[in-house]
Amino acid sequence: MKSPHIRLKALALAMLFTIVIAGIAYFVVKSLNEWRDSVVETNKVLTKVVVEQLHKSSIIVMDSLSRNSFFSANYYSKEEKDKLDNRLKIISTEIFSTIDGMEGGVYLEKYDEFLGYSYPTSPPPVPAYGPPPRSYEIIKTQILESIIQKKQIIKLHQFDPAVFPLATEPLIVNGYVVGAVWTRIHIERELPVLKLKEVFNIAAAVAILGLIIAVVVSIRLRKRIDNIRSGLEELQKNPSYKFKKLPGVFGFIGLSINKMVEAQTKDHNRSRQLEKELHQQDKMAMLGKLIAGVAHEVKTPLAIIKTRIQIWQQALKNPVNNKEAVSEDSMKLVVNEIDRLSKLVKRLLIFSKPISNKLQEIDINSLIEKTVELIKVEKNHDDINFDIAFERNLPTVLGDTNGMEQVFLNLLMNSVESISRDGRIYIETAYRSDEYMTQIIISDNGKGISEGIRNQIFDPFFTTKESGTGLGLSIAQEIVKAHKGRIEFSNENDWTICKIFLPTNDFQKGS
Repeated sequence: MKSPHIRLKALALAMLFTIVIAGIAYFVVKSLNEWRDSVVETNKVLTKVVVEQLHKSSIIVMDSLSRNSFFSANYYSKEEKDKLDNRLKIISTEIFSTIDGMEGGVYLEKYDEFLGYSYPTSPPPVPAYGPPPRSYEIIKTQILESIIQKKQIIKLHQFDPAVFPLATEPLIVNGYVVGAVWTRIHIERELPVLKLKEVFNIAAAVAILGLIIAVVVSIRLRKRIDNIRSGLEELQKNPSYKFKKLPGVFGFIGLSINKMVEAQTKDHNRSRQLEKELHQQDKMAMLGKLIAGVAHEVKTPLAIIKTRIQIWQQALKNPVNNKEAVSEDSMKLVVNEIDRLSKLVKRLLIFSKPISNKLQEIDINSLIEKTVELIKVEKNHDDINFDIAFERNLPTVLGDTNGMEQVFLNLLMNSVESISRDGRIYIETAYRSDEYMTQIIISDNGKGISEGIRNQIFDPFFTTKESGTGLGLSIAQEIVKAHKGRIEFSNENDWTICKIFLPTNDFQKGS
């Protein structure tokens, strides 16, 4: 029979052993959780960096598409879609190719489609378009959430057995969200919790050693994560910063980020060159349209003037029989055609210099009132009602008063001429604090703008009027763009709506 002293000693040893095992288990589990959190946070940081790089490269393409009216079109062909898909896929492939397991692409909201999907490090077959079916709804749901909130979102998603951080960021062009970019990387194979059983078997044999190793590893992991974070902060300040060589996964991440930054720099330079070339092409195309339009508009007046001069020449040769050839009406016709050419030249000069260098503070409400009164007096449209709703204390706009008066005059005359009878023109002003913009809305219940010509209304010399020159809206757009603003047209419930956005005085001074 064992003495009480021996039993107490055995009980104490058992309790000590239990405490040691419990302590070891606690520290092992804690270390595993910290390890898991470190892996998750590291990959979240990685997806954040990659989605920002993809966003920078993709936004250049979106800007180019916006300038070509891609997003205002109601339809695009399969050929156009495939061309855009390939263009975006080249960008995403270059960015993802240095990071094992990274995938992503672009989502266009208007067409509800994924484009530019790339997973260059995946073994074949890779899905042709968009994310794999099992992840489709998860990725699309977060993308729509990011679009609604207009901000970057990074979340960890998991459904057995997949675990991946997903980063989404909206694509905003000219103040409007056109879609989003997304990136993700599967990390289930890296997570230590899946190796819990194996780790516990090892810990049972070398519990104390395992505890020490776990503590050391935890400290080193934290230190290296801090190095990665501080490096990313430095990279934001200094784009030429390079991560130092480190052993293990953190060294791989640092090297991958270095390669990605180098690739992004090359892509940025290449995109800038492409943008310059596209801009030059746009300028040449516009010049071609102007030359063709000018030739068409000048041809008729010159023909009339030439004909009259030839008649006068014949009359001078035989003044007795051709006294009536050189008449006051004949002279007046030539003078009118010369005046017509002079007005055309003055209008064309606006394209080279839309606004004066001497800018001043403009009270938009007062300028619109003045323009409305001018139209009422000169045109005498008693059958048209002008409804005005001005916001009080509207911020002033720094600009050219004569230029902006020309804009409002052209737009209001278009509205007046589109109305047959019982017309209404509604004019509203408001301040958009989110954009630091003054908004002017001019609406009329005239015949409207058909969808077939919506993309042509700002083209020089394009007109649907028999006596129009087709320069009114072109001039208005050039003047508004020179004021760093924008002008838009739409149709709603049989009303034609024109919206003008102009930066306020304080915003222009700051820029």
